[in-house]
Amino acid sequence: MRINNPLGKFGLKDIVSVFSMRQDGNMSLCYGDTRESLENRKKFLSAVDIDYRDLICAKQVHGKNIAYVTQADKGRGALDYDSSISDTDGFLTDKKNLPIAILTADCLSVFVYDTTRPAAGILHAGWRGTEKNICSQGIRLMQEKFGSKPDELLVGFGPSIRSCCCKMDNDFKSNFPFGLINRDGSVYMDIALINTKQLVDCGVKQDNIFDPELCTLSQNEDFFSFRKEAQGAGRMISVIMLR
Repeated sequence: MRINNPLGKFGLKDIVSVFSMRQDGNMSLCYGDTRESLENRKKFLSAVDIDYRDLICAKQVHGKNIAYVTQADKGRGALDYDSSISDTDGFLTDKKNLPIAILTADCLSVFVYDTTRPAAGILHAGWRGTEKNICSQGIRLMQEKFGSKPDELLVGFGPSIRSCCCKMDNDFKSNFPFGLINRDGSVYMDIALINTKQLVDCGVKQDNIFDPELCTLSQNEDFFSFRKEAQGAGRMISVIMLR
């Protein structure tokens, strides 16, 4: 099984960060074919010494609400969708052995690590969350909660739909001054580029952001894509945990 570590380039030893691929199976408990989802989670996470029963998951709504979680939240959304934390698109924690997760199938997962505190965050940034600047919200909350310094944060991206494939509806309107591409009379969004710019604007160093440049739609054989598969799409899981 292939394990993908978006913070791997930084050579860290006290953090686990990982995202799954199509070959690892559907990780969602409410989208796609969910019959093997718990077993998929168990198998995938056991490879990085995470107990799938400890996961903290969200009922994601494409907003910018980010929850600080502790040991009291361990297992919420791990075994059933109903126990997931409602109306939430990101988590922060400074507690060890507490795996926080989001699920995606075109949206961007953003992994954030403060080596000094230490503390970790995971954010769900689709185009709506990007428009609401969820990354800025996450960095601000890490500053408030942990005293994090943006220029010391390390950030990694998971796979997402890229500008080659992220065609917006004809009536799409946005105030983005960057990251929108006009091509053949249509507008395409570069979600990863916009989130990178938003992070840099918050004080994160460009060299501290790793983007694997993986497109969920054009590489649909490797990743689930809602744009490609509609309601039948499963979900990849993105998980970060302090050791």
